[in-house]
Amino acid sequence: MPSIDALQRRIQQMAAITALFAVEYGEPRFAFYPKWAGGTQVGAIKNGSGDELFCHFTSAGCFIKGFAHESSMTPYRHNPPKLWPGLLDGVPSAFEKSLKEPAFDIPATTFVIWQLANGSEWLTGRIDLSDDEYKDGSADLLEPLSFTHIEFTDWLEENYEVEVDGSIVESVFNNRPLSEEEMLTLNHSQPLRVLRDAVRETGYSIE
Repeated sequence: MPSIDALQRRIQQMAAITALFAVEYGEPRFAFYPKWAGGTQVGAIKNGSGDELFCHFTSAGCFIKGFAHESSMTPYRHNPPKLWPGLLDGVPSAFEKSLKEPAFDIPATTFVIWQLANGSEWLTGRIDLSDDEYKDGSADLLEPLSFTHIEFTDWLEENYEVEVDGSIVESVFNNRPLSEEEMLTLNHSQPLRVLRDAVRETGYSIE
């Protein structure tokens, strides 16, 4: 796992790029909300099949909530649903607002990870994971956060069935502002104003 700052940058970078395609192909898998409630920020990953990951960036640090529907640790193994024993044990009180955020749907959770702003490592509750290989599904949902620019370029091409200029993806992964030319290169079928608005919503820099 990267540092909190690096994680925030990477999700925002991926959200900015996918936003350019989402204006034409629907809801992006990667999203970033720079002006969430209470001066916080949120990064999100959704796969369209019900799995989701939320990263809540606050003054307290970063709280990550994930749900993998194929995990045997799903709350829906019970009727009524019930969180895996001990899943939320140990979550610092500093993340109380994260646990109460309706958009995160905490009752539908298979894993939580957090790091305090003054901490140096990511932590989880002390729980016994399921015995199967898939466990809580965190490995799958967190995997994209370690993509290189080449891997993310490949993912974009496969997901949107288009050719993608990897040098632009590399530039964004180096946190350089997106130029108008680069935006139009990635999606030349949409008006520039539409592309600018899509990227602007993620808070990513535009030249």
